[in-house]
Amino acid sequence: MIAFLAEHAFAAASGFPTLPDGLFFGGGYAAVRQLGVELFGIAVVMVVVFALPYLSIWLIGKALHGITTDYKKEGLSP
Repeated sequence: MIAFLAEHAFAAASGFPTLPDGLFFGGGYAAVRQLGVELFGIAVVMVVVFALPYLSIWLIGKALHGITTDYKKEGLSP
């Protein structure tokens, strides 16, 4: 939302003097670039949130020689 709502005066006062104005405040190309950075960050988080659990489950499955819910095949009672 920084790419849409940031105002340079408030950003500079809060310690971020290089932050451009947002798109709603005439930020132009700098605001579009900031939006690209934010979208890239969202994509990276989505990939990591998918990949880490997937990798964990895959490793557990390999270590235990498969994950199964077939109780009869394993000789367990449900």
